[in-house]
Amino acid sequence: MRFFFLLLFLYCLSPSRELKAQELLQQKVLANAVNMTTDELGNIYITFSDNSLVKYNSNGDSLGNFRSIQNGPLQIVDASNPLKLLLFYPDYSKVVFLDRMMSFKNELDLKKLKLYQTTAIGMARDGNIWVFDANTIRLLKIDDNLSLLQQSDDLRSALGDVLQATQIIDKDRKIYVLDSLKGLYVFDQFASILNNINLFHVKHIQVFNNTLIYNTADSLVSYDFNSLQEKKIPLPQTTGFICARIEKERLFYLYKDKLEIYRLNN
Repeated sequence: MRFFFLLLFLYCLSPSRELKAQELLQQKVLANAVNMTTDELGNIYITFSDNSLVKYNSNGDSLGNFRSIQNGPLQIVDASNPLKLLLFYPDYSKVVFLDRMMSFKNELDLKKLKLYQTTAIGMARDGNIWVFDANTIRLLKIDDNLSLLQQSDDLRSALGDVLQATQIIDKDRKIYVLDSLKGLYVFDQFASILNNINLFHVKHIQVFNNTLIYNTADSLVSYDFNSLQEKKIPLPQTTGFICARIEKERLFYLYKDKLEIYRLNN
């Protein structure tokens, strides 16, 4: 059902129909929001400027929070597994795991693997961890014991350039590595590069069943990996806009000072 509503919204939306035709369910006032992600259950995770992470349900009700100040700024939150949240603090190369109640589970120190310049990290579908090492320009897979399971070749040889990864997504047996300046790179499960997509100046992506979702400065965009077609709809407001996510027939828009929750109608 999630994919039905997603495709209906993004592909059957005619130019004359705008987002305002969707039903606004909730507008929640926030203060100094920084980033947002979601999980497959429809929960929302918002990072704030005080380094706190707050979990909300799909109606915008608060479910819990977590805050750590000893590891430096919280840069990445991966909620692809709602039972095991991954938080990354790059200043100290620390990975923190939380349970579904937002309680601390354990912590990894990537420096023990001599990973001092990790720029992106994400959960693997098998429960392990993908890491991009900006020092060696390699994509690595490690486990909770800091054992190395997979690694790519030096990507400078394959790409002829230096990749600066900012986001990693493991979806449908493919690994998507985003460089916000150079584009999106697709790898297989063995960390071998498959292809790349010209996607520039994009900070956040989401992957749905062969569809890539991302936002530009003024639009929400879908890109079909099969047809290579791109569709756009305008953002309802651009001032203070941070990012958008789609989960469980809900469309979430995060701004610095508010969260808007829309129902995706058929």
